[in-house]
Amino acid sequence: MAMGTTIIRLTAILLAVSLTPALAQKTAPAEDPASQEQVQSDVSTREIAIQSNFTGVEILIFGSVDFSDSRTPGEGAYDVIAVVRGPDEPIIVRKKERVAGIWVNGPGKTYGDVPGFYAVLSTRPVRAIASDEALQELGIGLIDLDFGRGTASSTPEQAYRSAMIRLKKEKQLFQEHDDGVTFIGRSLFRGTVALPVNVPTGRYTVDVYLFRDGEAASNSQGSLMVTKAGIEEILYDLAFKYPFIYGLLGVIIAVMCGLVGWFAFRRD
Repeated sequence: MAMGTTIIRLTAILLAVSLTPALAQKTAPAEDPASQEQVQSDVSTREIAIQSNFTGVEILIFGSVDFSDSRTPGEGAYDVIAVVRGPDEPIIVRKKERVAGIWVNGPGKTYGDVPGFYAVLSTRPVRAIASDEALQELGIGLIDLDFGRGTASSTPEQAYRSAMIRLKKEKQLFQEHDDGVTFIGRSLFRGTVALPVNVPTGRYTVDVYLFRDGEAASNSQGSLMVTKAGIEEILYDLAFKYPFIYGLLGVIIAVMCGLVGWFAFRRD
């Protein structure tokens, strides 16, 4: 009887030991998605005031990679792409034609959603970071920008589009910097972008994308505001919000300047 009881107890213990790994596997907590890489970013300033002495400004984009993986150095390197985009505006691109020896504006194409400013900063060339499909899906890069017009593959359409991008680049309103973002250590990064003197006003978005092995792992978004200040703000509001008053004041000032000049230089 005692022998039978002992055998039963040993059998129960062996069964409990054999079932422990399976139970532990079933009850093990799932991997916390928050432990995956997360990019955090910010800009050095949230508001830029344009005054009479404004000659452009340089803003700093900085951030870090939370939960970065340091267990496999040299594998799965991180890449960062920062996109700064200004408010959209409609633009008409016209082709110059020579008529009777004079260059005049010919037919044109209208693009309804053209960024007033657009800059792409990255740790290396964006085409080396991700595939064309991934970049197109995120709208990263001048090639994949949607200007509010059908992306027809015809030669004339591409010529107008290329001309607009070229003109924007000449004014430094479109920028691409393949080495504009630099990692400082394992997870900290920084980059700078220069806003030119002719930068348009409005709200700007700053999107920062984290890539690993060519795949988008995380993204962060910020914003900044570019406004006019001082006498420039008053003149801007008058010109665009109250054009009649702006024109009337211009005529009054011109008449007054003429009267002052006549009074100062008249001959009695």
